[in-house]
Amino acid sequence: MLSHGQRPRVQLGHHVAIIEFAEKRLDPTLAPLLDLFDRMRRKRNIAFYDIAIISEVEAEDAVRAAEDYIKVVAADIQSRIP
Repeated sequence: MLSHGQRPRVQLGHHVAIIEFAEKRLDPTLAPLLDLFDRMRRKRNIAFYDIAIISEVEAEDAVRAAEDYIKVVAADIQSRIP
């Protein structure tokens, strides 16, 4: 978001705003990855504010998804540098 001149607000719902921004700005073929992040966000909220268990496999999948997302964002930023 920062590379597009916008900042997420530090308030309730800012993680949803980041996902929505990414859906609008990044390649539509990334929808499954962004859906995965949204599911992980919701599960994290349940685990943080209620009771839920996040398995080791889920945690490892989350790390891999985050690494994939970082690559996508880095490529997006590079594509806009003259």
